[in-house]
Amino acid sequence: MSRTVSQSRHGLAAVLSVALAACAAIPAMAESPSPQASNSEKGSVWWSELVSANPQKSRDFYASVVGWTPKIVAADDNTRPPAPGESDYTLFTADGTEQAGLTTYDAKQPNDPKPGWVNYIQVGDVDAALVQALQKGGKVLKAPADVDNVGRIAIIQDPDGNPVGLYQPEPNEAQVAAH
Repeated sequence: MSRTVSQSRHGLAAVLSVALAACAAIPAMAESPSPQASNSEKGSVWWSELVSANPQKSRDFYASVVGWTPKIVAADDNTRPPAPGESDYTLFTADGTEQAGLTTYDAKQPNDPKPGWVNYIQVGDVDAALVQALQKGGKVLKAPADVDNVGRIAIIQDPDGNPVGLYQPEPNEAQVAAH
Protein backbone atom coordinates (compact mmCIF):
# COMPACT_ATOMS: atom_id res chain seq x y z
CA MET A 1 0.00 0.00 0.00
CA SER A 2 2.73 2.48 0.85
CA ARG A 3 4.05 2.50 -2.70
CA THR A 4 0.63 3.32 -4.11
CA VAL A 5 0.01 5.96 -1.49
CA SER A 6 3.37 7.67 -1.90
CA GLN A 7 3.01 7.66 -5.68
CA SER A 8 -0.48 9.16 -5.42
CA ARG A 9 -0.04 11.80 -2.73
CA HIS A 10 0.99 14.55 -5.12
CA GLY A 11 -2.57 14.58 -6.41
CA LEU A 12 -4.24 14.06 -3.05
CA ALA A 13 -5.43 17.61 -2.57
CA ALA A 14 -6.95 17.41 -6.03
CA VAL A 15 -8.76 14.21 -5.01
CA LEU A 16 -10.29 15.87 -2.03
CA SER A 17 -11.00 19.06 -3.90
CA VAL A 18 -12.96 17.06 -6.47
CA ALA A 19 -14.58 14.79 -3.91
CA LEU A 20 -15.77 17.48 -1.55
CA ALA A 21 -16.01 20.64 -3.62
CA ALA A 22 -19.49 22.05 -3.52
CA CYS A 23 -19.27 23.49 -7.01
CA ALA A 24 -18.15 20.32 -8.78
CA ALA A 25 -20.83 18.91 -11.07
CA ILE A 26 -19.75 15.35 -11.77
CA PRO A 27 -21.82 13.00 -13.91
CA ALA A 28 -22.93 10.03 -11.82
CA MET A 29 -21.37 7.35 -14.01
CA ALA A 30 -18.80 9.13 -16.18
CA GLU A 31 -16.76 6.93 -18.48
CA SER A 32 -13.24 6.07 -17.38
CA PRO A 33 -10.58 3.47 -17.98
CA SER A 34 -10.89 0.33 -15.85
CA PRO A 35 -7.49 -0.24 -14.25
CA GLN A 36 -7.27 -3.15 -11.89
CA ALA A 37 -5.69 -2.79 -8.47
CA SER A 38 -3.29 -5.54 -7.52
CA ASN A 39 -4.87 -8.26 -5.41
CA SER A 40 -2.60 -7.38 -2.50
CA GLU A 41 -3.83 -3.78 -2.49
CA LYS A 42 -7.58 -4.34 -2.92
CA GLY A 43 -9.41 -3.72 0.31
CA SER A 44 -6.59 -1.77 1.93
CA VAL A 45 -7.05 1.70 3.38
CA TRP A 46 -5.45 4.07 0.88
CA TRP A 47 -5.96 7.35 2.75
CA SER A 48 -7.70 8.68 5.85
CA GLU A 49 -9.19 12.14 5.91
CA LEU A 50 -10.70 14.15 8.70
CA VAL A 51 -13.65 16.37 7.77
CA SER A 52 -13.62 19.14 10.38
CA ALA A 53 -15.90 22.05 11.19
CA ASN A 54 -13.00 23.63 13.09
CA PRO A 55 -9.74 22.84 11.27
CA GLN A 56 -7.48 24.85 13.58
CA LYS A 57 -8.82 23.11 16.66
CA SER A 58 -8.43 19.73 14.92
CA ARG A 59 -4.85 20.52 13.83
CA ASP A 60 -3.95 21.44 17.39
CA PHE A 61 -5.68 18.35 18.79
CA TYR A 62 -3.93 15.83 16.53
CA ALA A 63 -0.58 17.58 16.84
CA SER A 64 -0.81 17.32 20.64
CA VAL A 65 -2.43 13.91 21.00
CA VAL A 66 -0.72 11.80 18.31
CA GLY A 67 2.26 13.98 17.42
CA TRP A 68 1.33 14.71 13.83
CA THR A 69 2.76 17.82 12.19
CA PRO A 70 0.10 19.72 10.22
CA LYS A 71 1.14 21.25 6.90
CA ILE A 72 -1.40 23.63 5.33
CA VAL A 73 -1.34 23.51 1.52
CA ALA A 74 -3.47 24.74 -1.37
CA ALA A 75 -6.41 22.40 -1.94
CA ASP A 76 -5.72 22.26 -5.67
CA ASP A 77 -1.92 21.96 -5.41
CA ASN A 78 -0.41 20.42 -2.30
CA THR A 79 3.10 21.49 -3.33
CA ARG A 80 2.50 25.08 -2.20
CA PRO A 81 0.77 27.11 0.50
CA PRO A 82 -2.69 28.47 -0.30
CA ALA A 83 -2.96 31.96 -1.74
CA PRO A 84 -5.17 34.47 0.14
CA GLY A 85 -8.80 33.46 -0.32
CA GLU A 86 -7.89 30.07 -1.81
CA SER A 87 -9.21 26.81 -0.33
CA ASP A 88 -6.72 24.99 1.84
CA TYR A 89 -6.06 21.39 2.82
CA THR A 90 -4.02 20.03 5.71
CA LEU A 91 -1.56 17.18 5.35
CA PHE A 92 -0.65 15.52 8.63
CA THR A 93 2.87 14.08 8.74
CA ALA A 94 4.86 11.98 11.19
CA ASP A 95 8.63 11.84 10.77
CA GLY A 96 8.21 13.47 7.34
CA THR A 97 5.75 10.84 6.06
CA GLU A 98 2.18 11.81 5.19
CA GLN A 99 -0.29 9.99 7.42
CA ALA A 100 -3.68 11.62 6.87
CA GLY A 101 -5.42 14.74 5.63
CA LEU A 102 -7.92 17.29 6.88
CA THR A 103 -10.54 19.16 4.91
CA THR A 104 -12.98 21.80 6.10
CA TYR A 105 -16.63 20.91 6.53
CA ASP A 106 -18.63 23.72 4.98
CA ALA A 107 -22.10 22.10 4.70
CA LYS A 108 -22.64 23.57 1.22
CA GLN A 109 -24.01 20.32 -0.21
CA PRO A 110 -26.47 18.05 1.62
CA ASN A 111 -24.41 14.97 0.64
CA ASP A 112 -21.10 16.31 1.96
CA PRO A 113 -19.71 13.97 4.59
CA LYS A 114 -20.39 15.33 8.08
CA PRO A 115 -17.48 16.08 10.43
CA GLY A 116 -15.59 12.90 11.20
CA TRP A 117 -13.10 10.54 9.61
CA VAL A 118 -13.49 9.21 6.06
CA ASN A 119 -11.31 6.29 5.00
CA TYR A 120 -10.64 5.75 1.30
CA ILE A 121 -10.45 2.04 0.54
CA GLN A 122 -8.76 0.78 -2.59
CA VAL A 123 -10.96 -1.27 -4.92
CA GLY A 124 -10.44 -2.82 -8.34
CA ASP A 125 -13.29 -0.86 -9.95
CA VAL A 126 -14.96 2.14 -8.28
CA ASP A 127 -18.03 1.97 -10.50
CA ALA A 128 -18.63 -1.73 -9.82
CA ALA A 129 -18.09 -1.21 -6.08
CA LEU A 130 -20.59 1.68 -6.14
CA VAL A 131 -23.22 -0.54 -7.82
CA GLN A 132 -22.63 -3.20 -5.15
CA ALA A 133 -22.97 -0.57 -2.42
CA LEU A 134 -26.33 0.54 -3.81
CA GLN A 135 -27.53 -3.08 -4.04
CA LYS A 136 -26.54 -3.64 -0.41
CA GLY A 137 -28.37 -0.59 0.95
CA GLY A 138 -25.68 2.07 0.61
CA LYS A 139 -26.02 5.57 -0.85
CA VAL A 140 -23.86 7.69 -3.13
CA LEU A 141 -22.57 10.83 -1.41
CA LYS A 142 -20.14 11.93 -4.13
CA ALA A 143 -20.34 10.43 -7.61
CA PRO A 144 -17.28 8.76 -9.15
CA ALA A 145 -14.74 11.20 -10.55
CA ASP A 146 -11.42 10.79 -12.33
CA VAL A 147 -8.56 12.74 -10.79
CA ASP A 148 -5.44 13.28 -12.90
CA ASN A 149 -2.33 11.45 -11.67
CA VAL A 150 -4.30 9.80 -8.86
CA GLY A 151 -7.16 7.61 -10.04
CA ARG A 152 -10.91 7.35 -9.70
CA ILE A 153 -12.71 8.13 -6.46
CA ALA A 154 -16.21 8.26 -5.01
CA ILE A 155 -17.72 8.61 -1.56
CA ILE A 156 -20.52 6.30 -0.50
CA GLN A 157 -22.48 5.82 2.70
CA ASP A 158 -22.89 2.35 4.21
CA PRO A 159 -26.29 1.16 5.52
CA ASP A 160 -25.42 2.48 9.01
CA GLY A 161 -24.78 5.98 7.64
CA ASN A 162 -20.94 5.89 7.72
CA PRO A 163 -19.16 7.63 4.85
CA VAL A 164 -16.59 5.52 2.99
CA GLY A 165 -14.31 6.67 0.20
CA LEU A 166 -13.61 4.34 -2.72
CA TYR A 167 -10.32 4.64 -4.59
CA GLN A 168 -9.20 3.00 -7.83
CA PRO A 169 -5.63 3.78 -8.95
CA GLU A 170 -4.82 4.95 -12.44
CA PRO A 171 -3.41 2.18 -14.67
CA ASN A 172 0.20 3.25 -13.98
CA GLU A 173 -0.53 3.42 -10.22
CA ALA A 174 -1.95 -0.12 -10.26
CA GLN A 175 1.22 -1.32 -11.99
CA VAL A 176 3.38 0.37 -9.32
CA ALA A 177 1.30 -1.26 -6.58
CA ALA A 178 1.71 -4.68 -8.19
CA HIS A 179 5.50 -4.56 -8.17
